[in-house]
Amino acid sequence: MGTDSSGYLNKRLLKLQVGFLLSEGPGNSRAIPIHIPQRLNVDQDLYLESLSGNLTLTRTKEGILVQGTLRVHHLRECDRCLENYVHEFTVPLAELFAAPPDPNKCVFSVDSNGEIDLGHLLREEVIIEESYRAVCRDNCRGLSAESGVNLNCESDTAIDDSQDLGSYAAYDPRLSILKRLLDEKG
Repeated sequence: MGTDSSGYLNKRLLKLQVGFLLSEGPGNSRAIPIHIPQRLNVDQDLYLESLSGNLTLTRTKEGILVQGTLRVHHLRECDRCLENYVHEFTVPLAELFAAPPDPNKCVFSVDSNGEIDLGHLLREEVIIEESYRAVCRDNCRGLSAESGVNLNCESDTAIDDSQDLGSYAAYDPRLSILKRLLDEKG
């Protein structure tokens, strides 16, 4: 398996030869296990830490139907604390690869060598998953609004959770009016 200079496996691994299914005729299918435990270059702007799952390729009269579920491990940045972590999720697939290519029927097609490229399909699915907020863990505390420190690693020395509103107003001048109102009332 060839790797590029950055240590990622080549995206060529995502191309599957399906010429044998095209010659067998409609109704035939094959189960294809996918297991890539190393970092993988899917596209110029997308890298995965690992990819695994099972796909079923079925010959239809329109082409090759790809169905299955892939488990993806992708390096992301937490939306709260901005630390990198490995995001794990599943990608359900059900897509028709047209043979011969017909842009009016579907987006994906079997190429002239009898191959399908899962890279483009996988890229679309991962980008959709990335559009959702992601956090490194459920109890991620994020960054301090005052000092910018990662609250998962250290406490915020500028503001301690045990301080009351009155002492917090000393740090944030915008709250001084609230302090004054509380002092007048009390």
